[in-house]
Amino acid sequence: MAEMTKDMYGAVGKFGNKVFYQRGGKTIARTITKPQNPKTEAQSLSRVLLKAVNKTYSKLKEICDHSFEECDNSFDCMNKFKRVNLKYLRENATTLLESGQGLDNFYQFTPLQSHKWTPFAAIVSEGHLPVVSVGIDAARGHKAYVGTTGPTYADFVTAWGLQRGDLLTFVTVQKRDSAYVPEIARLVLDPSYADGSGAPMSTEIVNSEGEFPYSNRKNRLNFSTFAFDTDHFSFVMGCGGDIVAAGIIVSRETPGGSWLRSNCQLVLDEAGFGSDLCSLAKAVENSYKAPEIDMESDFYLNNADGV
Repeated sequence: MAEMTKDMYGAVGKFGNKVFYQRGGKTIARTITKPQNPKTEAQSLSRVLLKAVNKTYSKLKEICDHSFEECDNSFDCMNKFKRVNLKYLRENATTLLESGQGLDNFYQFTPLQSHKWTPFAAIVSEGHLPVVSVGIDAARGHKAYVGTTGPTYADFVTAWGLQRGDLLTFVTVQKRDSAYVPEIARLVLDPSYADGSGAPMSTEIVNSEGEFPYSNRKNRLNFSTFAFDTDHFSFVMGCGGDIVAAGIIVSRETPGGSWLRSNCQLVLDEAGFGSDLCSLAKAVENSYKAPEIDMESDFYLNNADGV
């Protein structure tokens, strides 16, 4: 990689054996090299993982282009998402191989030639705010749930160490027919009650009036179910469907206008995938005949060491 002179400022695109692009206000040139393509198991493995990360980012881009606390812009967030998730998948694959278990025990992947998307336990945000954990109840309708000590705003924020004004982003992937659909809802913890102590989180969050949450421009109430039951809230979003992946991101705006985030990695309900499950071993086996990767792309070249 070489930094260009002022005569080449602003250059973008391919010229000869060089690719020019902009980064951080600088024009960068990278020499194009054609990687060997022996279609080995290791190379196919890396390509399957790269495809899984890229497709998952494209499905969750609406939140993941700004959900990493230390990134200043969407481009940096995109690359951060891809780096941390490639690392996560590679480390898991390596652990399985070294333990002798094999890749038959690593699911939620599709061969390169498949156009179907199946979610994995993706890291969708990183930061320093309190983590709100979720689960998926496979025994009772594959609904997601988040624990709480009671039905009120005060119960919920105390249980998770939150504060008034925090924004919760609920993320689910729901199976409808043969497709997996990502859904998002946003909820600002800002009840109309003076101190919020008695404000109900709401048992009918879609239809209620006067209950928490009151109208807020940042709210995006995309719930078809949001109900309190003993020690948790169950939730389903959009047009419904079995939830196969879920998570909650906490966001907090600072006095200076920047945003803090929480760590969030999607929780999976493998039982919800059913016959759509594909092991990483099977995905690799079926991928030898279909490289389907842009070997000249900026992201591929930046991560070529592991491919």
